[in-house]
Amino acid sequence: MQCIFGIFDVLGFTSFCENCDSETADKVLKIMDDFETDIPKMVLEALDTQNNTPSEKKKILIDRLHWLTFSDTVFVALPYDLSAKPQKIKFDLIFFTILAIYINRRMFEIGLPMRGAIHIGDVKLSRRCFAGKAIVEAHTLGAQFQAAVTAISEQANALIFNTFMEREPVRFLFSQSMVECDIPTGIKDVSQFIACNTSVKAKTLCWFYFKMGSIAPFNIPSDLHSYITGRFTANGKTLPSYKEKLKVANTVKLFKDWMAANHTQYEHEVRLKDQTHP
Repeated sequence: MQCIFGIFDVLGFTSFCENCDSETADKVLKIMDDFETDIPKMVLEALDTQNNTPSEKKKILIDRLHWLTFSDTVFVALPYDLSAKPQKIKFDLIFFTILAIYINRRMFEIGLPMRGAIHIGDVKLSRRCFAGKAIVEAHTLGAQFQAAVTAISEQANALIFNTFMEREPVRFLFSQSMVECDIPTGIKDVSQFIACNTSVKAKTLCWFYFKMGSIAPFNIPSDLHSYITGRFTANGKTLPSYKEKLKVANTVKLFKDWMAANHTQYEHEVRLKDQTHP
């Protein structure tokens, strides 16, 4: 079926497994286990600003999500139908984008930065498995970057911006949340240390400036390097090589690029009750 989906890998998960104490591991894994239920509900509550959407409509949307967490990989997909009413397609894209924003932000905040991609395509889905060429394409896209970043594929970007007209207020949500940056890719040994020697421009999922309803805005720290290093080394993780330290430096650069885009925090409002559901 045709889906918009995200596939994300946790950076430093091997170090987390090797060094995290049992109590902290239980706490972190509990948070990840609850993502499948907690985050979609939180997003829907934020969208339902008037608190007047029937619970059965919310349940229909949540039940359409396909979610799988396995080891250091998080996969989430939402089927969509281009023959459906325009309002339904629009809401599916809004809901999924906000979901992806909050997953990436929350994982970073708990000290498990992720790297991945958002893509569209024909995906085979079962209760606990997924397959399809599009998944390979998404994984290849995300895995090339040497930073904690989620890339938006050209196909996903085109679907989103072709669906919403220029004058639609909600289009601001996407322009704020999908920021083009120059992201380091290749790694090369240079005089006994490692450096990135190639990069590509890509649309990245920016979660700095999002706030809606009960989802409070992210408090951007003044010392980005210390904050990001702390997230990469939280939960007992270490930076065992220069390659891992390089990902920290590249993530600092990414965050600074987001800030340099002259974005402002903005209260997004999408009225859930106005959207069409199956």
